Amino acid sequence: MALRKIISLSGKSFVQTEFGLIETSDTNIEMSAYVKVETVSGTKADASANVSFADGNKKFIKTYKFNVDLEGANYIAQAYKHLKTLPEFENAIDC
Repeated sequence: MALRKIISLSGKSFVQTEFGLIETSDTNIEMSAYVKVETVSGTKADASANVSFADGNKKFIKTYKFNVDLEGANYIAQAYKHLKTLPEFENAIDC
């Protein structure tokens, strides 16, 4: 189970040098991310899902919190169901 979503990222670019981290520019990146729930942890009341976004050698992880349904599907399936309700996952495709 996973999702595919085109996402846009913006921020600062940095280069690691022998003198430390040097800021180089403002960056805007668009990526066709493969979105995967890596881990879910929590209690009977709520859970946190660590979700990875990957496209080639670019990868980052973001955490999302959601309420669990003890009578529902497993927590990973519930995490995907929750992600699909969020505006940032509008138009995400199951893959």
